[in-house]
Amino acid sequence: MIDPLNYGQRQWHLILSTYDEAMRARVRELVLAHSHELAEDFYVQMMQQTEAQEFLAHELVHQRLHASMVRWLEQVFGLQTVDAIPAAVERQFEVGKVHARINLPINLVSAGARLHKQRLLQYITQIWQTPAEWLHASLYVQEVMDVSIELMSLAYVTNADHKSRAAEAYRLHTLSLNLAVERERQRAAVLDWSHELMFALHSGESVLKGLSRSEFGLWFHHQASTVFDGAAEVNQIEQVLLHIDTELLPSMHGQSELLVEKMAKLQQEVKAIIYFMTTMFDRYIELEQGRDTLTRLLDRRFLPAVMNREVQLAKHGAGMFSVVLFDIDHFKAVNDNHGHEGGDLVLQQIANLIASSVRSSDFVFRYGGEELLVVLVEVGAEKALAIAENIRLKVLNNPLQLAGQKTVQVTMSGGVASFDGHPDYDHLIRRADKALYQAKARGRNICLIAE
Repeated sequence: MIDPLNYGQRQWHLILSTYDEAMRARVRELVLAHSHELAEDFYVQMMQQTEAQEFLAHELVHQRLHASMVRWLEQVFGLQTVDAIPAAVERQFEVGKVHARINLPINLVSAGARLHKQRLLQYITQIWQTPAEWLHASLYVQEVMDVSIELMSLAYVTNADHKSRAAEAYRLHTLSLNLAVERERQRAAVLDWSHELMFALHSGESVLKGLSRSEFGLWFHHQASTVFDGAAEVNQIEQVLLHIDTELLPSMHGQSELLVEKMAKLQQEVKAIIYFMTTMFDRYIELEQGRDTLTRLLDRRFLPAVMNREVQLAKHGAGMFSVVLFDIDHFKAVNDNHGHEGGDLVLQQIANLIASSVRSSDFVFRYGGEELLVVLVEVGAEKALAIAENIRLKVLNNPLQLAGQKTVQVTMSGGVASFDGHPDYDHLIRRADKALYQAKARGRNICLIAE
């Protein structure tokens, strides 16, 4: 099996040994002189492609892309010594990992590289005096670009494969839940919405909440579509939801003489959803895998599958979502004073408290150590902060049980960040982490929104 690091280093060794130092230095000076122009031209040209706009249109992406593109050009063409090769190879791998994380199509990466090569070749033919000179320099430019893109692609494929396996593992994990209990829970959620609607109609309310915005609707759009990926019933339920929210509900306003008939049709649609859902649940068997062994929360390896899906949903019209990164304050002191067994009990109880404080459509992960990450679907920053504060206060006001009928009082700090359009979910988590750091700097036991 190929060792990517050794392979990349061998390729760059070959380039340095093939092309003389004077010519490489001259190309380096050319790139340094035009790196900003190359980066801006890259952005302008790529933005003309509809497929690329989805990844490049965000203002923050443009700002960071320009700077990172300049650094990348200056690095790959500034590589003049053998000692600099390992860092250059690692840089290409990191770029490839980012591309995989945001699902950037690999053909766009190749298209961008082609733009750079074309522009650099134009500069070379204008500056170099003879065909023999510019041909040698042109071959060098092409090899540097090709090796760079090759190493990015190698990292891209590896990480994309890991993501695919994680997504499937997450789907299997979700199937390991007690599906019989979840089936009844969602069945009750549909019936609750139906009863609330009937009450609203009889009360003369003018605004009727659609089924898609109900507890069941949120669960269906954010979790069921992953759990039951590929099931025919997913599309069937989707069609019924659409019919209810866009046709039946609007038709119920101002038509009291037809209300009984409309309600009968609505009840038939509700029964259809319950039937499709029951069929869908019953097709799958229970599995037992996929949770963090201590807290029983979602394992962190499922984070890419969940976050990538929420990013795509938010970008395509489902609204925003938010994350809250919690950290138990002074957790080391808990372990020091009560042993790791006491620390485990504290972590387990807080995990249960958080899981019971959010909706079935939300996600709760053990992010690492005493850090817990909550993904709140279709929730903005202010509401997410209110939810985070509610959880923080519950922890503050509920002494936690230890062995021997002892209790301990702990606090938590939290950082809140809402999706801002950036395609890389890691950007969102870093913002939440920065807010968490600020909360701790302010004295802990507080939740803050990312700036």
